[in-house]
Amino acid sequence: MQVYSVIGYPLTYTLSPVIHNYVFKALGKDAIYVPLKVSPGRLKHFIEFARDALSGFNVTMPHKVPIVDLLDDTVGAARVLGSVNTVINRDGELIGYNTDYEAVKQALMNRGYSGEDSLIIGAGGVARAVVLALADLGCGRIYVANRTVSKAEELCSLANSLGMDCKALGIGNVSIKAWLLINATPLGISEEFPIDPVRTGANLILDLAYTVNGDTSLIKLAKRHSIRYIDGLEILVRQALEADKIWFGPFEKPTWNEVFSELNKQCALTSSLS
Repeated sequence: MQVYSVIGYPLTYTLSPVIHNYVFKALGKDAIYVPLKVSPGRLKHFIEFARDALSGFNVTMPHKVPIVDLLDDTVGAARVLGSVNTVINRDGELIGYNTDYEAVKQALMNRGYSGEDSLIIGAGGVARAVVLALADLGCGRIYVANRTVSKAEELCSLANSLGMDCKALGIGNVSIKAWLLINATPLGISEEFPIDPVRTGANLILDLAYTVNGDTSLIKLAKRHSIRYIDGLEILVRQALEADKIWFGPFEKPTWNEVFSELNKQCALTSSLS
């Protein structure tokens, strides 16, 4: 049996096992996917364990950037971004990929995004994937709002290197207008989202946060004001399927819609039991 996992810290909850174990079964794979809590101080030790014990793994906060220097190589978007969320074990050699980028790009293309001005909340590893996706889709101007402005400035440096104009902002100092609003933080999961999408003039919202039970506060705002949105569960499913294709090769079924439907069923069941 092949063993795959997701690592993060504190990793208080994750829906990744639901998605991947469903896909493994649909593909007829003798494989299992499990969550593993790995603290930052234990990341190096985990890498050596993974070489011997895992066929591949996903990476979530706070390891997406620090893990890059511990891998044997990175490919494609992961190399450009210096951020990894998927790793494959090839005979003890650990190779890093970034499927967040592909998931965001797919979802935005599906909604007809064509390069309009964008406001990104957050400046971590997943925000880097968002910037590359926006650049590839023709975006010329972005704004990055973050609690630590220096981190927003770092992300703007990446955006500038990709040919985009970028302005760094404090999260309490957002008064600009942007067609696309992207939340690349956990904000809105357990508290009210601090920015009003109506005031930013958002025509489309992409919320990378998600909850097991119900909507985030940003998605609730989108629904209340009839703003089109892409929620974090869709991105989670899309990036997971891209990871499965790295591990097992291309496949057409199950589609992201099929997996998304199954995930929603499982979330509804969890809600009914809680």
